[in-house]
Amino acid sequence: MPVVGAAHEALAALVGDWSGTEELAAAPWAPAATATATCSYRRALDGFAVLEDYVQTREDGSRMLGHHVFTVDPSTGDTLWFGFDSYGFPPASPARGDWRDGTLRLEKQTERGVAIHRITPEGDVLTHEIDVRLGSDDDFRPFLRARYLRSARD
Repeated sequence: MPVVGAAHEALAALVGDWSGTEELAAAPWAPAATATATCSYRRALDGFAVLEDYVQTREDGSRMLGHHVFTVDPSTGDTLWFGFDSYGFPPASPARGDWRDGTLRLEKQTERGVAIHRITPEGDVLTHEIDVRLGSDDDFRPFLRARYLRSARD
């Protein structure tokens, strides 16, 4: 049977309630914007998962909601991230990655392109950066730069 290991324990650094600001580049599904966001991370399944509920509010008042599940692949040790959001793109497969120097680096591939997420918890500050390569683009470009402050721990 799988056991809770170091990769599961590393996810505990995300647990708590966070809020902050985001700078988003234009994408085919939304214009460039500044947004505020809240992220609430909770341990689940006896430590085998961390759940995140996310609310992003753009300057124009529009919102994007997300529900994410972080867990660990017992056969590879990779951290997996299954993301569901109010844009309606269901995950065909999870983002996959690992922790490097205190940063969770995840890569997600979809029919729309590739996204690289870097999530870095440092005490009560959390940064999330996303670079994307969309469609037939050759290079990655910045998509999101976010900084959140923790307001509560679980």
